[in-house]
Amino acid sequence: MNLENLLVVQGGGPTPVLNATLSSILKEASQHNKIGRIFGSKSSVAGIARGEIIDLGHVPHAELDQLRMTPGAALGSSRSKPSPSDLDLIVKNLRRLDVRHLLLIGGNGTMRGAEVIGQFCRDAAYDIQVIGIPKTVDNDIAVTDRCPGYASAARYVAQSTRDLGMDIHSLPQPVSIFETMGRDVGWLAAASAAARLSEDDAPHLVYLPEQPFDTEKFLSDLDRVVVRLGWAVVVVSEGLRNSSGNLVYETRDPSQADALQRPLPGGVGQFLAGTVANRLKIRCRAEKPGLLGRSSMLHVSLRDLVDAELVGQAGVRALLAGHSQEMVALRPVQATRGPGYDIVPLSAVAGKDRPIPAAWLSSTPTSVNDGFLEYVRPLIGDLLVYHSHFKPSLDPFGVS
Repeated sequence: MNLENLLVVQGGGPTPVLNATLSSILKEASQHNKIGRIFGSKSSVAGIARGEIIDLGHVPHAELDQLRMTPGAALGSSRSKPSPSDLDLIVKNLRRLDVRHLLLIGGNGTMRGAEVIGQFCRDAAYDIQVIGIPKTVDNDIAVTDRCPGYASAARYVAQSTRDLGMDIHSLPQPVSIFETMGRDVGWLAAASAAARLSEDDAPHLVYLPEQPFDTEKFLSDLDRVVVRLGWAVVVVSEGLRNSSGNLVYETRDPSQADALQRPLPGGVGQFLAGTVANRLKIRCRAEKPGLLGRSSMLHVSLRDLVDAELVGQAGVRALLAGHSQEMVALRPVQATRGPGYDIVPLSAVAGKDRPIPAAWLSSTPTSVNDGFLEYVRPLIGDLLVYHSHFKPSLDPFGVS
């Protein structure tokens, strides 16, 4: 029997469950005698071009269990886009290693890279199977119901919003603006709505990139909340855009661009806090957990962990079944039949974003309706529920 070597790549921003997918791949691959050596690429696709390859074929089982519960990217990651010369080197090194199976775990950029590498190998007459495995806290990969990494980051946002509300209500600021990640989509910011148990609970206002942001309406809505309650928690996505499609805030410092020369997202919370202070003349502060929201193992969603392992296992099985130029796509949680996933063409995924469906958006203060909450709550799981604030007695001294 001719053994076929496997190479695994981790790409894009890490998540709390990215290594759980890697652990699942290594466990599954080790059970199939058709697979020969198992490699990992250091620092994503760039590592293949540079020949930075790690042998993953003999990792102890106990170490894989520890890897499963480790945040970040154990292989290292990057956002680099392969150049034509990089692609030449990639094919050359794949040939040298006799890699016939390639698994790329990542987000939209990685799925585009998987499609490009697969096509380049075909054009170079190199026979290799390529499968994409979804991963991103932004939850913006097309076709799949959800992306491993999202549920845990969403749980972090929802629980942190509830925590922040308890703090601000205790010592009114009176306004705190919580900024979430999400370059072009609002899945994470929208998850904060799951924190609410009543109308007066945080978040009081939520703003998403899927809906044009109007500064005047924001200030008016916020003023009404503060007048009524005396305090407010606002959640905003870093990618907020106005009616012209321009970012509400964007850093102009070229040193802050990423490897793809995109401006570093974020900062809109601090920008809006300044606007509130100047226009409404009330104290306002911004909170930006940033990378903490995608690296907290204490907030890992059990559903997310199951999904992360499932897509890794499914990726290996898809390769062995002869699939190529395809991606593992999760079915809705409510789906009761079948394996819980489909194998879909990369051409249906690469280069396509997935905003929150319009049917789940609303004009309510939280910007999403019950349809979205029914989707997100099973993903994030139960949140901590706290004691409500004591209310003063109407007649504490017994005087009628």
